Amino acid sequence: MNAHLSLGVIGHVDHGKTSLVRALSGIDTDRLKEEKARGMSIVLGFAHLACEEGILDLIDVPGHEDFIRTMIAGATGIDAALLVVDAREGVKPQTVEHLAITELIGIRRGVVAITKCDLVSDAERDASLKQLRRLLKGGYLEFAPVVFTSTETGEGIDALKLALRGLLGKQDGPEAGGGFYLPIDRVFSIAGHGTVVTGTVRQGRLAVGDEVELMPGRKTATVRQLEFHGRSVDTVYAGQRAGVNLRNIGLSELKRGDALASVGLLTPSTLLDVRISLPHQQEKPLRDGQRVRILFGTSDAVAHVRLLSGERIEPGRTGLAQLRTAQPVAGVQGEAFILRSDSPSLTLGGGRILDPSPARHKRLDAAVLARLDILSSGSDAQILLEQLKRAGHGGIALDSLAAKSGQARSQLAEILAASPFARVIEGRVFYQPALDALAERLIEMLALFHREHPTRLGAPLALCRAGLPAGVGESTFRFVLRELTTKQQMSVHNGLASIAGFDPIALLDDEHRTMAADIEERFRQGGAMPPDIGEVMRGDPRQEKLFRLLVEQGRLLMLNGQQASQKIVFHRDAITDISVRMRQAFPPPTPFTVSDFRASLGTTRKFAVPLLEHFDRIACTRRRGDARIWLAADAFVSDDEPARPGARRGQAKAP
Repeated sequence: MNAHLSLGVIGHVDHGKTSLVRALSGIDTDRLKEEKARGMSIVLGFAHLACEEGILDLIDVPGHEDFIRTMIAGATGIDAALLVVDAREGVKPQTVEHLAITELIGIRRGVVAITKCDLVSDAERDASLKQLRRLLKGGYLEFAPVVFTSTETGEGIDALKLALRGLLGKQDGPEAGGGFYLPIDRVFSIAGHGTVVTGTVRQGRLAVGDEVELMPGRKTATVRQLEFHGRSVDTVYAGQRAGVNLRNIGLSELKRGDALASVGLLTPSTLLDVRISLPHQQEKPLRDGQRVRILFGTSDAVAHVRLLSGERIEPGRTGLAQLRTAQPVAGVQGEAFILRSDSPSLTLGGGRILDPSPARHKRLDAAVLARLDILSSGSDAQILLEQLKRAGHGGIALDSLAAKSGQARSQLAEILAASPFARVIEGRVFYQPALDALAERLIEMLALFHREHPTRLGAPLALCRAGLPAGVGESTFRFVLRELTTKQQMSVHNGLASIAGFDPIALLDDEHRTMAADIEERFRQGGAMPPDIGEVMRGDPRQEKLFRLLVEQGRLLMLNGQQASQKIVFHRDAITDISVRMRQAFPPPTPFTVSDFRASLGTTRKFAVPLLEHFDRIACTRRRGDARIWLAADAFVSDDEPARPGARRGQAKAP
């Protein structure tokens, strides 16, 4: 795709910006009757210039001081500036203010046009140029091309086009990474089509049929049609002027200053973490608690400044702050803004949004300041890690992280793969130390459980899950379990988790150890015809606790009998022995019935049926009508390996 560049045409009122745009593009940006009657722009005007290198979108901003907020709405979305100065009048107040605003929002490229040169002498031209050079010294336009022009005679128009094409040649193609974001500068309705909004795409791409969110109101709509420079298109990209025809949204539900974005990209907030810079020519410092207006995108909101690193920011200096707005606003990380005062109406400073939806901060908090410094000037990898830290145990969905970071999925994948501190789990990205903290917390929970329940093999997984923070998802919990078992720090058997090496029987006193050994031996000796549970327990609570412990450890296997509530218990060694003997009696694929199994084993139907149903469940046998066959591989689930899904289904719980 060809390169694309948004060019802000800036300068004082009546210096010929609109005429110059018309001469360059053939488009008259004064579309309102009032503008034509007054001879000056009062709203943003839009034109475009196509050339071999790509397309220049020309944004003609009002030059009168009464419309400075409109100027800022156009300027915060531009990539470069065309500064226009009248050869007769020279530098004027809005020349200086527009230049300062573009510097504050980070514009670093541009071209200068001196207009109405047919009305001045050569000496006046030289004087105008010298005055301009003094103004531009030390700024981003100090070494920019300066072109003398006249829209009446056509002087310099071709040379100006060539200089502007030079800017476009340095511009990368549109970046499709990140979620879609478009601040709305116009809202209107077209008969038969419905609601239409326009604006400059700041980030991402948008296609016909996409669902979008209107912010800060959180309404949703569907894209019916897209238009770019007067023609219908299927997709629009970052940097392009777009008209968006929306379904399921009424004209009264939108206004200039709202934003159109991918669903979930923006979060309305009354707090913004920002870095603020004051120009050198500013007369007064910015003070903590000062009331200001913040302008970004096409939004304009009253806010109060909470300086985080001092009592004030001096002219020419930079500081970190948190702005509290009077009503919710929605912006993206890295977006440029301007701060102004209402009385007197002055530009105070500007900067970038570091976090568009932060928590409330304390002043002079070293950790907060360090984090914001990284968000302000850190590498892409460092900024991503800060986002992961803030997400905590819950992590961030990979798609959401890509959208909010403004990066393509491929770039994001490279950063994550290279970072030892990032981990991707089933489509979510986590800060590895946060996962380590979850693992540590889980081990501490198990240690406490073992101290409080020394005769229990382990804690139920449901109890472990409930003890972790609410934001931890099931997939994350399972991941932490796998990590801990892989590292042999814990073990999981029959739905119970324990610290690796924990043996509750070894912790028993001699009397209880002897009692547990006696219970186990009675069931081992019972073989295929084990004793009744009640006969062994004899109603002794101590025996019942030890019996439950042996079941939890997998030494005893409790099965459901044929009658309701009937429980039958086999020793694990007996189960293994029965499996070996019956395989020899009925080698695969020899079929056998319950009666065959019972007779060969020398037991009764009471024990044979539960045993065969158990072998069915753990995939040792397969039933075919009234007969069964042994499978070729013994899939018996032993005590020292985790059960497969469904392997213990139907097994009775210990009383």
